[in-house]
Amino acid sequence: MQPAAQSVEREAAGAMIPVSRRLVQAVLSAAVGLLLIVSATARGPDFDFPAEVAGFSRGPRTDYEARAPGLGYSVVYTNGRWKADVYVYDAGVANIPDGPSSPAVTGQLAQAAGDVRTAVAQGIYRGSEDRGAVRLPGAAGAKFTCRAFTIDHPALGPTESLLCLTGLRGRFVKFRLSGPAAKQPPKAEAERFMTGWLDRQ
Repeated sequence: MQPAAQSVEREAAGAMIPVSRRLVQAVLSAAVGLLLIVSATARGPDFDFPAEVAGFSRGPRTDYEARAPGLGYSVVYTNGRWKADVYVYDAGVANIPDGPSSPAVTGQLAQAAGDVRTAVAQGIYRGSEDRGAVRLPGAAGAKFTCRAFTIDHPALGPTESLLCLTGLRGRFVKFRLSGPAAKQPPKAEAERFMTGWLDRQ
């Protein structure tokens, strides 16, 4: 091989080394970032959503976290009288205490009540009546803080709506149960569903 050709090869090799090092560094950085994401996910609480709870059948899951960090996800259950949406989220709040009585949990319930009023103002609902705080029968009464509403839904007409919240393993768990007011869906069914779900966690 001619000296000039060897010189060109060395220069080419010398030019490739920094590029290769930069490429390796970028790959390693991406891998470390991915490991951090996986570790953070693995550390998050895992909740059980059985196919059936107290006569309620599980429906689809909807994820909100990717487009709205802090909003978590929800899973639907139904029993023919109640439609139950179970939301698991943290709203960007750290160290959420377990149970229904912390300021963080009661604040979320107040915010949920405000969301109902906002939905009326925006025309999503035709109207609503905030019936105030309610205590559920049975064991659920001590495990959740709840508020009842009557909502005039454009598609469904008057509906009974029950909002209940608690803190669990660093997350807010919110139950929103809705059913046609004409059917008078029994609160005892709602109580059995919520306590049944909580007992599986």
